[in-house]
Amino acid sequence: MDDTPVVVRALTIAAPGRGDPIREISDWLIGEGRFSADNAELFSRFCERVVGLGVPIDRASLHLRALHPQYRGVSRIWRPGQPLDERFLDHGIEKTATYRDSPVRVVVEEQKRLEWRIDQGDPLPYPVLDELRAEGHTHYIAAPVLYASGMVSVLSWATRHPGGFAVEDLRLFDEILPVYTTLVEAKALPRYMDSMLTTYVGREPARLILGGQLRRGDVRAITAALMLIDLRDFSLMSDRMSPRAVTRLLNEYFDCVFPPVRAQGGEIIEIMGDGVLAIFDQPADGTAAAACSAALAAATEALAGLAERNQGKPPGAAQLQAGAALHYGTVSYGNIGSGDRLDFTVIGPDVNLTSRIERLCRELDRHLIMSEAFAERLDRPVWERGHFQLRGFARMQRLFELPPDET
Repeated sequence: MDDTPVVVRALTIAAPGRGDPIREISDWLIGEGRFSADNAELFSRFCERVVGLGVPIDRASLHLRALHPQYRGVSRIWRPGQPLDERFLDHGIEKTATYRDSPVRVVVEEQKRLEWRIDQGDPLPYPVLDELRAEGHTHYIAAPVLYASGMVSVLSWATRHPGGFAVEDLRLFDEILPVYTTLVEAKALPRYMDSMLTTYVGREPARLILGGQLRRGDVRAITAALMLIDLRDFSLMSDRMSPRAVTRLLNEYFDCVFPPVRAQGGEIIEIMGDGVLAIFDQPADGTAAAACSAALAAATEALAGLAERNQGKPPGAAQLQAGAALHYGTVSYGNIGSGDRLDFTVIGPDVNLTSRIERLCRELDRHLIMSEAFAERLDRPVWERGHFQLRGFARMQRLFELPPDET
């Protein structure tokens, strides 16, 4: 048998003795199926529904492209009676041998359905087909899932049924795929939106924006613990290093700062060059002390991560030092800007005070300084650093730090 992929055209005749499975699946998809929680659930229920109509699917795979900073796509493999196998695909997978030597690549590039009979002993063009043959599969088909946006994903079916899929099975596959694709794209879009908004504006702003808080001036007051951490000597490093090296260094810095904030329940509100502003909202069933403790834990973990990073570098490598300011106060949280260009941010005197405190870290040669409001709510002993006059504030500010054995 020639191993050239065979393109099978959709048939237009009715399938004898099968009722109208195409209409049944279509009605289910646009009725009950569209209320599935996400594409993973929809995929599993869709496969189960098709098998329930007598189509002998023993393996189905759905390879979806994604818009996410941490992965390029997601691959889901369904088998009857087994949990869905879900794998996230790294960026750059298109350059790997696994992708290049796969029917998925061919379907994406040619954007047409391909088919192989794999039970007849002839050489097969792709390793995955040999694997399926070794598992007892007889027939494999794969087709493009074409989004209206132009993005291409892939859906495949494989069977162990002697003789492979029947003609009416192939017709169902062709006819039902456009309806299924419409739902897949519709369910992927909110995930893309949430992923992009969360990546660029943060988790809580994304939730509020998607919830309808879109107009300029939509703000709310939040009383929370604030953390501002800033990298020292960043301007000097920027002058001496190439842009690529500076970017790499900044990412190492952020890798030390962001995870502790998230782990402690904080929200990164702004990235201001090398500065990071985060808030730790007081939970509904929590206390101000809990919010302050979370902020302190995030700050100390971030500073410890930077110290550990520096120790692991060879002599002469750039050292990352930072100062962190902690404060507790009320901020205005919402949309500012003009026309159709808005920014979701926090503003107010307490943000300004946090910034002024952070600037003292370098002057006082300290890595972490707390305001009086923060120290008063923190359920642990701290040391008073003294009274300081800060620009823009008439009253002298009492500032605090951790005891010497904890710094």
